[in-house]
Amino acid sequence: MARRIELEVDYDNPDAPGFYTNFDNYGAILYYAYTVNQTLALELYKAMVSEYYYKLETGIPLEGLTDENLNVYLPLSDLPHVIAFIDNQILPSLQLLPLTLDLTNKWKIGNSFDAFLMNQGSFFNHFSIDNIEQKGYTVKYFIASFTQLRDFLEDVRIKNTTYTVSII
Repeated sequence: MARRIELEVDYDNPDAPGFYTNFDNYGAILYYAYTVNQTLALELYKAMVSEYYYKLETGIPLEGLTDENLNVYLPLSDLPHVIAFIDNQILPSLQLLPLTLDLTNKWKIGNSFDAFLMNQGSFFNHFSIDNIEQKGYTVKYFIASFTQLRDFLEDVRIKNTTYTVSII
């Protein structure tokens, strides 16, 4: 079974805002963002990774953090930049394409999306996804995913609350 990434405001409250997707889709979402703007995709990644794992993966001193620390790495004050990236660059770039276009065909990934991502460098050096099935990554899928993610981040920003990142 594929691992999942969960961005949540309050794990114990089923009505609290959250963003949930499997880890394969997480890689695809970040890769699309990377094709739009590599610098801002790194900021999106920071909004989708825990402080502990980001520091561990990049060699930043952990300063007492453990894998139990699930708070997101990106400071809440930087969320508006990530939201603007989704609104002003990612979604407009998708809206120019046919809804049924499968982007994995356009990307010429080959046999392994995991290997493809690892060859991109940047934060993808830390990815280990689960034998991704390279079907279903249509423009329509990406529009829906980025809209849900943007709505979650906007809700967090409005409520000025932290959130956690879990990979289960």
